[in-house]
Amino acid sequence: MNTTPTQNTGHNVKKPALVAAAISLALLSPMLLAHSAQLQELQQAQQPAPAQPVQQPGQVSQQSQWVPKHAQDRTVINAPVEALPEHLSEKITDEDSYFRAHSKAQQLAANEAQSADVCASALSGYGSKTGQALVDHILNNPNHCINGLFNGEPNSISAFSATNMTFVANATASLASSYNASGTEVSIGKLYYFLRAGYFVQYYNSSKIPAYPQSVKTAIRAALDNLVNNPVFYQNSAVNGMNIQDALTLIDSAGENVRYLPVVKEWLQRWNTNYASEWYMRGAVNQIFTILFRGHQNADFAQAIASDTVLINRLGNFARQSWMIGTDASFLQENAAAELARFLQYPNAAIAADVKSQVSAILSQYSMNGTGSAVWLRAASSVDYYGKCAEYNICGFQEQLEQQVLSKQHSCSGSMKFRAQDMTSSEFADSCNAVTTQESYFHNFLRTKNQPVAEDLNSNLEMVVFDSSDDYGQYAGLFFGIDTNNGGMYLEGNPAQAGNQARFIAYEAEWMRPEFHVWNLTHEMVHYLDGRFNLKGDFGAARVDSHKTVWWIEGLAEYVSKKNRNDTAITMARTKQFPLSEILANNYNSGQDRVYRWGYLAVRFMFETQPATVTNLLKHFRNGDYDAYLAAVNSIGTSLDAQWNTWLGTVQSNDTIPQVTIGETGGGTGGSAALQNGVAKTGLSGAKDSWLHHYIEVPANQAKLEVVQGGGSGDADLYLQHAAQPTLQSYQCRPYVGGNAESCTINNPAAGRWYVSSFGYTSFNNVSVTATLTARPPQPDACATQSPVDYIAVQAGQMYCVVAGSSNYTYFYYYNATANARLKLNLYGGVEGNADLYFSNANWPTSDSYQQRSVNNDSTEQIITNPLPVGWSYIAVQGNPSRGQTTLVVTAQ
Repeated sequence: MNTTPTQNTGHNVKKPALVAAAISLALLSPMLLAHSAQLQELQQAQQPAPAQPVQQPGQVSQQSQWVPKHAQDRTVINAPVEALPEHLSEKITDEDSYFRAHSKAQQLAANEAQSADVCASALSGYGSKTGQALVDHILNNPNHCINGLFNGEPNSISAFSATNMTFVANATASLASSYNASGTEVSIGKLYYFLRAGYFVQYYNSSKIPAYPQSVKTAIRAALDNLVNNPVFYQNSAVNGMNIQDALTLIDSAGENVRYLPVVKEWLQRWNTNYASEWYMRGAVNQIFTILFRGHQNADFAQAIASDTVLINRLGNFARQSWMIGTDASFLQENAAAELARFLQYPNAAIAADVKSQVSAILSQYSMNGTGSAVWLRAASSVDYYGKCAEYNICGFQEQLEQQVLSKQHSCSGSMKFRAQDMTSSEFADSCNAVTTQESYFHNFLRTKNQPVAEDLNSNLEMVVFDSSDDYGQYAGLFFGIDTNNGGMYLEGNPAQAGNQARFIAYEAEWMRPEFHVWNLTHEMVHYLDGRFNLKGDFGAARVDSHKTVWWIEGLAEYVSKKNRNDTAITMARTKQFPLSEILANNYNSGQDRVYRWGYLAVRFMFETQPATVTNLLKHFRNGDYDAYLAAVNSIGTSLDAQWNTWLGTVQSNDTIPQVTIGETGGGTGGSAALQNGVAKTGLSGAKDSWLHHYIEVPANQAKLEVVQGGGSGDADLYLQHAAQPTLQSYQCRPYVGGNAESCTINNPAAGRWYVSSFGYTSFNNVSVTATLTARPPQPDACATQSPVDYIAVQAGQMYCVVAGSSNYTYFYYYNATANARLKLNLYGGVEGNADLYFSNANWPTSDSYQQRSVNNDSTEQIITNPLPVGWSYIAVQGNPSRGQTTLVVTAQ
């Protein structure tokens, strides 16, 4: 079992103590990928935070770090991050057949139980040994065992004392002079990894480990100088890559970015296809971009590079080496483009002209959609961030590209919609069925009464699906400002803010083709539901670092989505490796297996054996009292560890469905209850000035919603409102007549939840309420099979997908070849937003200038033209920004 820290994705700034937004992979070792970190703060990658060490065990992620769109306005994003799929981890590690064949250490790492035993004994030695005994201990144990020191526990504090750091660095310096890259495993690299870990732990535990004195700095410089001055440092081999990677990262951890700029320039110059063919050389050389990226935050860096045109031109040349495109080395070319463009922040430096020339060359050599698009996008992203898009004539490229890439849209209901890169109508239908089924099960299993927590306005969810993991890596960071070396991400935003869009971002599992499968689809759906119906406040309110909520957040998503079938977790259960008390203290640095598999086991155990405790915890969650929740979890202590240990030996993985075990929490406000279409809710009573809130879920494409209240005694006033409980001041229908007999009729109701509420004008008894829906006839949907179009010639007998919401006009033109012919134009759309239809055979029509128009209150419009002359006629669709895609049907009369 690995508890590895998070890994740097090439050159991202991290604040691991805050579990920051550089979401990245952690590795058991250079071979085995593990967990991705929790996203809490969106990195403003172009404006690095104050210097801090990079935490990165073993191997690098060969993915890119985007400059977030509008990053300067998006300083905090709270989001659960999913682990990288095992298949993609294997896809990466399978490349290195040499290392798999020859590395005994990695063979041990592949055996989790054996690896855990090795590291369990090794960890105590790091903290207890000193001097040469410590050096020998580091060299004689697997490199990945050092991962366990990143947590800042007492053993780590002892290991990374200034005395130990100085001795290990001096020993490393002695060995570096004679280093010869022999053997098949990492050797001296273990020492550099230990030293790098020391800087990380000291930075986040400065009250326990004072800032390192000059003696450490001097020894570190000697360790690095002796290595980079050793000719073997530039040798091309897998073993050399393993050994020098952490040394290169240590340059940044120790703040020596300026001192080793000559090393960066040398690697930029030397890089070729031979180096690129070695996995570990690619990983090692990629660290030069970390040195550059994070160097900008050091006071001496700007002065050092101000006139270094050699650095700029070598970066530019590296970024335009097209032989890397489409190869496993492509990520280095992309990182080079990003780091080059980052020097745009020095417009008054002597290098400015060279920077502009090299960036222009990249944007000219490659294009947004063609060959080298990933390189182009990395450079363009930085250009846009620094406010220079007009100078390079690329303004608006992000929005344009997003519309092109995510061109498919489909609504499952008024509360759930997909935006996809490439999904068929049947794939949309299957995916909708999966999430709606999951939603229904969630509400029943968690006993939510379909009532959101207070102040949660996230009434709809946008599900973004890229066509593959590669497309996710290429575009998701650019469009949504997220890191992408993970299995997907849910972005809750601020649920109390009107207009906030809850969104999860995922991708098709291309390795499962021809079967279509959106990776983590139902898992992400649970995050949305958990946030809306259980966890009051935004994701930050759960305080994942301090309040022991991670076991619940990720464990519940795993349990509700997988239910009782989780073979991997049950296999781990048999090892009985962790006590429950330890899993309840999980955070997002606890490792992929602890966060997801053991989190699943903890949640399942609690629901199966401790339902009353779960009910109590849910009560605290739904009230937003996270301090009370923490106190309740802490009160459990180790009291359940023995029962848990027994349960781990008996729990089974099978296809049974977990049954409801918990009690009512009294959560929510007003005690809402669901109404079924056409079924009366009877026996309703209430006091004067009291509310009874009910609701009905209205699917898309309904022609009418009719609500009838009546019967009983007293006087209850009927109120009706979409998406939020009505109040005395806020409602969409209020008949306001004497007695209980009142009704509301809404034509073309918006999809989603409609609240049906009765307010006691006086006390009332034995009242009934019935909500009845009338569906529209099926409508044509060109957007299910076509991409949206605009400004094209249309033909009779055809239908067209009209681009989604915009306050501007979408135009079409039609040539009539027969005098006095008529044309019928039908516009069909969902219930979101409104679109109007205009026609003229004299000019491009607008809302002020037209011959015929249809302007209903939704997107269902029809025009039958007057007899037409021979020649061109013009059609306009105008909508508000919330309008979805619509279908235009052209028919000859």
